[in-house]
Amino acid sequence: MIRRTFAFRSVAALLLVWVGLVAVFAMLMIRNNLSRADAEVEAEGVALHRLLSQRVAQHDAHLTSLAALVQASDPPPAETVRQVATGIMRYYRRILSIRVLEMTPDQVIETLVAVPGEMEGTVMPRFAQLVFGQRAGEARYYVEADRPEHYFLGKRAGSDRRLAIILEIDPNGLLTPEERLSSDRISLSLGPFALTGSAPAVEPGAFATLTFFRPADSTTQPVNLGIERPVSFYKAVAPVPVAAFALFSLLALFAGRYTLIQRHEARHSQQLAALAEERSRLLERETQLAHAARVNSLGELASGIAHELTQPLTALLSQSQAALRLTGPDGDPARLSEALDANVREARRAGEILRRMRDYIARRASERTPIDITDVVDDAATLARADLSRRGITLELDLERPMPRANADPVELEQVLHNLIRNAADSLEERDGPDKRILIRTFDAGETVAIRVSDTGKGISADVLPRLFEPFFTTKNEGMGLGLSLCATLVERAGGTIEAEARPGQGASFLISLPALAERRLAAQ
Repeated sequence: MIRRTFAFRSVAALLLVWVGLVAVFAMLMIRNNLSRADAEVEAEGVALHRLLSQRVAQHDAHLTSLAALVQASDPPPAETVRQVATGIMRYYRRILSIRVLEMTPDQVIETLVAVPGEMEGTVMPRFAQLVFGQRAGEARYYVEADRPEHYFLGKRAGSDRRLAIILEIDPNGLLTPEERLSSDRISLSLGPFALTGSAPAVEPGAFATLTFFRPADSTTQPVNLGIERPVSFYKAVAPVPVAAFALFSLLALFAGRYTLIQRHEARHSQQLAALAEERSRLLERETQLAHAARVNSLGELASGIAHELTQPLTALLSQSQAALRLTGPDGDPARLSEALDANVREARRAGEILRRMRDYIARRASERTPIDITDVVDDAATLARADLSRRGITLELDLERPMPRANADPVELEQVLHNLIRNAADSLEERDGPDKRILIRTFDAGETVAIRVSDTGKGISADVLPRLFEPFFTTKNEGMGLGLSLCATLVERAGGTIEAEARPGQGASFLISLPALAERRLAAQ
């Protein structure tokens, strides 16, 4: 029996594999897309951080220039300072105001220069006192809680005169809109103060959020640059490539499945062909064995068959001699006719015996045809009866007529009967006593037609019965153990069964059952 197994024979299993492949591909796409987006955010952050660091450094440079200018003379050149401050603010729009302050000996802070001019009358920043508390030349940032959208950069200038310079800076001008990516959220902060508004919340429904955070390279203005890029599931997965992969992978899996099934079927066909060839060789060997067994059994029956032929030949001789005498002048034409009729009858009898011998030993292929099993039993009994009589064995027939027909090879069925008759005769020769009988009975068993061959021999022992039909198993000293095995093979070839009944001390019994033909059963009824 050839087992036909294939992992992808189930479409459900194939779809599970496909879903797994698509899931793995989608995860790889997510990883790749997120890695690429993260690299983009990192590159953007590095570029913006460089710009931010350069621009806050410019503020320090402006403070240094203004500090040097206010200390160039005493008193400070206010108009010159105002012109320079105005130029700085015109070019650097993010610088909203510039103040130059002086603390008098009585600790009063006065404004020396204020740009734009309207700043001179405004309220002094609350942190102005703190700027004068710094070391000379030290710069420091300040943020007023009520004005967190701006920050101030103050520097103490001079050691003899107590001067201070304060820049008011708009952090929104540190990075222009043109320098930002519209899909990213950029925030600037100084310490706990958010200069560009509150920190952005994560976008609802975002699959992932990529971030960049780095303070500017400045000790005086460590402005923190933060970038957030929310990535949706759609962008992370990239459904178009995933859908294309899903389609092509499904087609590839089904194509691979079809190819593997075709290869599997091809291998299966080759196995079936090899099995059929092996069965053909076995059938040929069985046919040769059956032919050899028939020739062998015919040799064993030769003396009986010779006796059967002797009777018609002797009758032919005597009737022919009588016919020769009756051809004389005193011959009786009626008696001559009777002698010739007897010759014809005996010649036909001898010819029938020779036909049965020829059919029995003919080497030909097995051919199953509708047969009447009673006719086959008659033929087998005719060939065996003379040998059985010589051995002192009685052959009795109990044949039911009419009988439904069976589909079998008559020569093979006759060979089975000869083997059973020969085995029964061998068993009876080992038995003492006058009652040596073989009974062959045919009967209709419903769906089957049956032949029972029984004898009055010693029977079959219980330990021998299970191995009775095994090849090369025999209880005879000179037997080969192929007779009953061949009987089983020939009966099974006809679709039937053969069974043995163990009756120790009462003789053996074999039952052959063959399927009955329905149309023949109707005819028989």
